[in-house]
Amino acid sequence: MSCAISVLMPVLNGDFTHLSEAINSILEQSFKDFEFLIVDDGSNQKTKHFLADYAAKDTRIVIITNPTNIGVGNSLNKGLESAAGRYIARHDADDIAHPQRLAKQFAYMEANPDIVLSCTSVNHIDMQSNHIGGYPVSTDSDVLEAELLLNSRLCHPSLMFRTTKIRENGGYPVTKSAQDYLLYLKSLKAGFKFGGLDEPLVDYRINTESITRKNRGKQLSTAQAGSYEHVTRLVGGIDQQAFERFWFFVATQGQSDLRISDLKTLRPLLRFIQQNPAYYQAWKGSFRYVSRNALEHRFSPGRLFIALYFRYKY
Repeated sequence: MSCAISVLMPVLNGDFTHLSEAINSILEQSFKDFEFLIVDDGSNQKTKHFLADYAAKDTRIVIITNPTNIGVGNSLNKGLESAAGRYIARHDADDIAHPQRLAKQFAYMEANPDIVLSCTSVNHIDMQSNHIGGYPVSTDSDVLEAELLLNSRLCHPSLMFRTTKIRENGGYPVTKSAQDYLLYLKSLKAGFKFGGLDEPLVDYRINTESITRKNRGKQLSTAQAGSYEHVTRLVGGIDQQAFERFWFFVATQGQSDLRISDLKTLRPLLRFIQQNPAYYQAWKGSFRYVSRNALEHRFSPGRLFIALYFRYKY
């Protein structure tokens, strides 16, 4: 039976307290026309029974069971194929959706038919659900596209997208990490437009034991490769090793090394950013912060030159 929204959440074991908070935050939404697809990616028996108990109490919950662990990308695609909703709302098993999240994001998507994917601002919470900060999202589609040049600033558990569009574009890339960023780049390549609601509608848990953090190195490498392909589509061929050093310099907030010669080698990319207002707006602050942080992390004449370069060029 069709519905307005399919909420899609993959699960692999996890903390039952956090999982309860995540599930309850969806079931208690003010918006009611949704199904809740929970993809069990090979969890243990305790988790299976836990999910089955919830499904027995609320018919909106649909459990999709993977006999063995097939990974996040494949699990999300299984849910995408099963979805009956016009929109997919992503949700994670340790995050909390605010009661109005679905209602407000649905209204935004309905009012903006040119938007294919939208995200919201988020609050950050710790393992005890204490508020520890937050992260805004731009409401300017051009800036949102520009922000995806080198990495993702969009919170995946706040994502809502048009089911048919993403399904017809092949769904999520099947990789072991960075599926969200690669989905965004794939969507940009297809010409899809992004939108943002600058209102925190999700509490995003900073979990030091999460799979994402444990696989940080693999995630960075996968994202860097995706970013390089995206950048070369925009500015043409650039030296891959110089770009890799530059990308990790930005991603590690100046803790990895960038050569002075890389600034010359990457001139087509740096000029592209300077000459495009949305890209300049998206990256000038980051470049200044990263280069200054690099200098504070370890002083060298080369790092001083790079800090001054970004200070006066951006």
